[in-house]
Amino acid sequence: MIVSCPGNESRRRRLLITCLLLVAGAAAFTSEQLEARLVAGDPHRQWRIQPSAPRPTAADLNKAAGGAVVTGLIPSRSGSKAYAVAVVGVPIARLWSALNDETRHPGYTAVEYSELLSGRPCASGRHVLQFLPVPMLADRWWIGILTKNSKLMSASGGAMRELAWQSSVDPAEVTTPSGKKIIASAEPIGFTKGAWLLSALDERSTLVEYYVHNDPGGSIPAGMANMFATSGVRDTISAIVRFAKEGNPSCPIE
Repeated sequence: MIVSCPGNESRRRRLLITCLLLVAGAAAFTSEQLEARLVAGDPHRQWRIQPSAPRPTAADLNKAAGGAVVTGLIPSRSGSKAYAVAVVGVPIARLWSALNDETRHPGYTAVEYSELLSGRPCASGRHVLQFLPVPMLADRWWIGILTKNSKLMSASGGAMRELAWQSSVDPAEVTTPSGKKIIASAEPIGFTKGAWLLSALDERSTLVEYYVHNDPGGSIPAGMANMFATSGVRDTISAIVRFAKEGNPSCPIE
């Protein structure tokens, strides 16, 4: 699970370059082809772990077909809800491997510390401690509880994959000296939950749908939290694509 927010200028420049190269290597798809792919996968959406995630609109698909990373906010009474849609030039199996390799995301995403607390690496049900520096505000920590949607993956023959998460902030789960040092130096978030949904377009390209519902905790103004949410989903997709292409993910290629 990943939460992101604007970081320092060098990180922002690097993510912008990655964003511009997001579709490099991806085949060109029309909005009609993307809609046809969604229609083909709609029967499998009943198995989603995160059913509140929105289905991309025709306008979203039109922009994604043009190479954009589409982002948006969803009205929410608590916290911020944001989504992103993009076509990326990475095979679904490799992107899936990259998503599930959280302990190696630091250096690519805005998360600077990631430690497996329980469960097996890359496996469903793992608990991962994560630390996010927040410029000009108190840094944040949380424990992501990751769930791989095996029913959706099986029903679609591997053509659709969902990685969902929810958070815990139970300090009793953190037992290592390095982990204890992290949580002592930061504030726990309010909560985070969401999901990645991947749909294979061909052997080289994947349609990515990303949804997150965050409450950063503390006294962060709603406007700032919304800004972090929309820029964060775009930056996170860019970072994961770069990791998938450059980082040699260690999770199994399924």
